[in-house]
Amino acid sequence: METLPELAAMEQCPDEVLLKVCRLLDFKSLASFRLTTKRHASIGAEALVSKVRFHCSQDSLQRLNALATHEVFRKNVETVVFEANILANIGCIHSYSAHYELEHHRDERPQPPPRDATDREKRLFERNLAKFQKEIENKYDRYRQVLNDQQNLIKGTTYSELLGPSIRRFPRLTKIELNTVGRCKHVLSERFLETFAVDCAMPIEADTKHTKEQLKHLLFPHNRPLTNLHELAVHVMSPKFFGGYMPRDMICAAFSNLKVIELGLRLERDEVIAWGDMPAESCYGDLRKGLLRDALCAAKGLEKLTINFEDYGYHGPCADLKTVLGDNSWPKLHYLDLDCLSTTSDNLLAMLKRQPSIHTFKVGFVTLEQGSWIEATRRMRKELNLAYFSAQGILEDSEQMYPMHFIDSEAYVDSFVEMTMSDSLDVYVTSRYGSNEDDGDGDDDEDLHPLEHDDFGDPEELRNDYGPFSDEDSELINDSDDSDMDCSG
Repeated sequence: METLPELAAMEQCPDEVLLKVCRLLDFKSLASFRLTTKRHASIGAEALVSKVRFHCSQDSLQRLNALATHEVFRKNVETVVFEANILANIGCIHSYSAHYELEHHRDERPQPPPRDATDREKRLFERNLAKFQKEIENKYDRYRQVLNDQQNLIKGTTYSELLGPSIRRFPRLTKIELNTVGRCKHVLSERFLETFAVDCAMPIEADTKHTKEQLKHLLFPHNRPLTNLHELAVHVMSPKFFGGYMPRDMICAAFSNLKVIELGLRLERDEVIAWGDMPAESCYGDLRKGLLRDALCAAKGLEKLTINFEDYGYHGPCADLKTVLGDNSWPKLHYLDLDCLSTTSDNLLAMLKRQPSIHTFKVGFVTLEQGSWIEATRRMRKELNLAYFSAQGILEDSEQMYPMHFIDSEAYVDSFVEMTMSDSLDVYVTSRYGSNEDDGDGDDDEDLHPLEHDDFGDPEELRNDYGPFSDEDSELINDSDDSDMDCSG
């Protein structure tokens, strides 16, 4: 506790200085500080709440509104996280009951008695089984009640009455997150798990059609774009949001001051059904309207950009690189993460060379329609100055498919070293050792390209032939059944 002279000195400090001091304190120290004077209590309260997390329930949205209308707590909120997960609709009790037949519920189910069981043991099993089935019926009723309450909220006016007005009331808000994936208890908040604790975590709805409305109320409260945001992270959203759902000028205004953009796109359920009959680019046809490209162009100060597609990967590219990024250049962009796109080697290099500050480039499941990955990565090494290059999934061109998870067979057999094709490419692209672009002279062996090696192999096959990578990996394999994940229906 401060002495009287120290308190007197602190009283001379302006509120802004004291607030910065409070942000450096741990929770207990901040609580003690707030007990000293009424002024300190008010200032310390501002530092208590810098991040607000809420989810799709009436109570949670009401708590958000209460924080947003509190004259002290709302002042220092910088981040708003919407856990927008929606419960899937388990249509009948038979489907619900089938979940409890899975192995991870084995200890909960009454086990049949042995063949030589006595009549008393058989009657006991029948009573326990009837009791267990009744418990499942009660659990299903509780689950349906939670589901119905959530559906009523979505179809009602709660978003417009509570969500939109609340967002506008945070004067220092700079970051918004919308999360609709993840059912691991380490991903979801404790309050979310308490609210939707329906005895066993049922599947989260995979349809992204609701994300359009959710994101609309986050970015355009009262139908006016938020222009003070610096970071936007959405996991995952419907691509139809950029297909004319909101006016082009409003989307560009909301993106205009963003420095960090992270978008995960997933098709709505109706489009997913068409996978077998339509190519990926047709399913993502809304992106060809150019709203996403124009929105990214409006973010002149962009520093980090991530565009991922959650549907495809092994099924082919979802869009052309120019459809998503156009010919834009961002002077401050230093981090770029893209996947599931098609392009040419010339267009890929031209796009990267337009970004003068780029030093981290992540790519996955990208198909080169012209040119080769060997030549593209060789040019990256010579013409760019990347500090980190990560390739995931499969890189494909007209000549070859390169599985990035394959490992160097020789290194594995000799010393059980796990050197993936992705690791080798990173070293190759980011290291200029052995390149002779300045004088055009030198030994070709010094510039031997990893993708030209023929000694990369499937890690599973190597494990079967030569054993696990290490003792730790062997233990992980044995312990793989002991998971902290929530039950998956």
